[in-house]
Amino acid sequence: MNKNLSLFLLFICDILVITFSIFMAVCLKNMLYGDEIFQNIFRYINFIPLYAIMILLFFHYGIYTRRYDFWHESHMVIKSSFLGFLLTLSFLALEKANYSYSRTVFVFSFIFMMIFLPSTKFILKRWLFKVGIWRKRARIIGESREFELELFTNHYLGYVRAKGKEYESIFIGGSRLSSDNLNELIEQNIKENKEILFSPILQSYDFSKAYIYNIFNSRTNVFAIQNSLKSKFNMASKRALDIFLILLSMPLLVPIFVIIMLAVKISEPKGSIFFSQPRLGLNGKIFSCYKFRSMCADQSFMNEWLEQNPDETEYYKIFKRYKNDPRITKIGKFLRKTSLDELPQLINVLKGDMSIVGPRPYLPAESVDFEDKIDLVLAVRPGITGIWQVSGRSDVDFATRAQMDTWYMKNWSVWNDIVIIIKTFKVVLVREGAS
Repeated sequence: MNKNLSLFLLFICDILVITFSIFMAVCLKNMLYGDEIFQNIFRYINFIPLYAIMILLFFHYGIYTRRYDFWHESHMVIKSSFLGFLLTLSFLALEKANYSYSRTVFVFSFIFMMIFLPSTKFILKRWLFKVGIWRKRARIIGESREFELELFTNHYLGYVRAKGKEYESIFIGGSRLSSDNLNELIEQNIKENKEILFSPILQSYDFSKAYIYNIFNSRTNVFAIQNSLKSKFNMASKRALDIFLILLSMPLLVPIFVIIMLAVKISEPKGSIFFSQPRLGLNGKIFSCYKFRSMCADQSFMNEWLEQNPDETEYYKIFKRYKNDPRITKIGKFLRKTSLDELPQLINVLKGDMSIVGPRPYLPAESVDFEDKIDLVLAVRPGITGIWQVSGRSDVDFATRAQMDTWYMKNWSVWNDIVIIIKTFKVVLVREGAS
């Protein structure tokens, strides 16, 4: 009952959002061009049935029948919306005899749908979970405590901890079970018609773009995965995204740059405005990484300070920074808390030394801490932001940062970069983990 009700409510919500997006697009178009809204609105309402292709795509991707993480589902929703948008424009191009629809309206409606469809799904699913409709009893075997915590606190997924054997879904971690136990567990739950969600042994690799095929004669299922970063097209796409975002943000960034430069110079007249440091770049090439100066020019007191604070030395060994660094100026503290000290790294991005999203730009001396994984991390340009920043930023120790960066490399996609950029804004605004 709950399954059918939640499907119905999600379906109705999407129809309303699509209709609302078209209505908002018509209103915006008429505000810009001064047409009479209600004179033209009905021709677009009559066109809504064509958008049914998007609903069909939602069913095709399992958006109504499966449970996905918010970011993964948003990717599929936006992709479906884009396909629906292209089909709509194709239909309009073919309808030359009665070309009464505005392209501007459909561009605006697509933009509104990209915003409203994921956001309304997020709100609706959390509300449905709260009232007890969007809930599914689940059991976990062989997975980590961290995964278990995420599963049962992520209301968008809607799983709740099952009591005893009264469960509808079972999550199985393949790396923590023997082959015989794993087969027995899967077969038992298949007989009972339970939903089985299996986490493969190679958990650090991206299976979202993998495809599965079977070799019939040997009764073998094969997972096909590949390294996305080895594709020249993907790397060109990543570079194009960097340049596009910088050019788009130029009108906002230039005044901020000028204000910060003046503030840094006034607070520390003897020091330079910018600070550069050698870092490891693409394929191990060393480059100068730029930041706004956030420390005082005279640092002769540091040896004495470290002698008086031996715990700071131990802290540095773990986090590669000092907990209460006395060298940081007042303006420097503000720049670091807001991450504005890293804005000059956009120059590195334009020069081709860095990317907006990527692994942390490591010091040459830190390469030994990676052991055999350093080549993997250096296979792409380092980033201004990255998965370690949006997962705790400076609160994360060095070993965990390195682990996150290697995961990012194995799971890279343009969509993951977009998600990290969006999450970075949230982290900066709430100053989570800033130092």
